Amino acid sequence: FALDFAGSGLSDGEHVSLGYFEREDVEAAVEYLANSGTVSTIGLWGRSMGAVTALMCVARGHHSISGIVCDSPFADLQVLSKEFAESYLQIPVPKLMVSAALEIIRSTILQRANFDILDLAPIKIVDACTVPVMFVAAHDDKFIDPHHTKQLYEAYGGPKTLEMVEGDHNSMRPGNLQARVAAFLVSELISSDEPRRWYSTAP
Repeated sequence: FALDFAGSGLSDGEHVSLGYFEREDVEAAVEYLANSGTVSTIGLWGRSMGAVTALMCVARGHHSISGIVCDSPFADLQVLSKEFAESYLQIPVPKLMVSAALEIIRSTILQRANFDILDLAPIKIVDACTVPVMFVAAHDDKFIDPHHTKQLYEAYGGPKTLEMVEGDHNSMRPGNLQARVAAFLVSELISSDEPRRWYSTAP
């Protein structure tokens, strides 16, 4: 089953909301599959914005979702935005100036796209999540620093595992990771009626 988020691919829409409205697209897809009579268990596998979307979706307590894989999510968009400013401007910028610029951006997005970027902070809600998750992050990710994934892993309330891999944000993930993801999904989806076999582990 495949879909394009609103504002992406072949779907209508003018804006991408980095997970805020995309979670509603995922929820609609999950509800459709759950009611189709052809699907018994559902898993989500998201990368970057898709990983944030998956986290925000399961935080709402969707019982139809049995497991999620979250590759390189950000923990807090406001924090990530400040990191972008410091990393890409290459010159010292007063924090007050960065905060003022972000407030202007926030106000513009709220007016045009009808969502608050301050609400894009999965770190504030993952403690309530209970769906088993596999977090993935790349050591050399300069776009979303691995500390975001590690913070989410530490704060996550349900069964969890963390996989650190070589590469950067957009690198193809190694084959051995694909095998571990497959084992995780088999454990949580196919054997969802059996006792959980995944526990909190980290390298």
